[in-house]
Amino acid sequence: MQERIIGDIVADWDEVYKKGQLTLWILIALFDGKKYAQEIALFMSSATDGSFIVTEQSLYRALRRFKTLGLVTLQKEPSPEGGPDRKYYSLTEGGEEVLRRFVIRHITPLQSSHIQHLIKKL
Repeated sequence: MQERIIGDIVADWDEVYKKGQLTLWILIALFDGKKYAQEIALFMSSATDGSFIVTEQSLYRALRRFKTLGLVTLQKEPSPEGGPDRKYYSLTEGGEEVLRRFVIRHITPLQSSHIQHLIKKL
């Protein structure tokens, strides 16, 4: 298969993967502890060695949706540098349960010894 075709397939798959994984990464970031939006984005970037970058617009859109769904709470706190209050997001019990179920369904199977063996062969 031509390199260009392979590159295009991987790029398309990567784009779909990232859209589908935004919820996972936001919930994992907040499972780690309360964070404001920039900290969530930095957590995702750091945890994926820079391969998962989210736009500010996409992040805030998702956080608003998660707040409406009851997955996260929002708490305003004074900014340490002065200026407007920072909006800190925390995971609710419902958000933690959604994350737990997703991990059991989609992440845990990837940790089986057989699958790990196959991945290491790549």
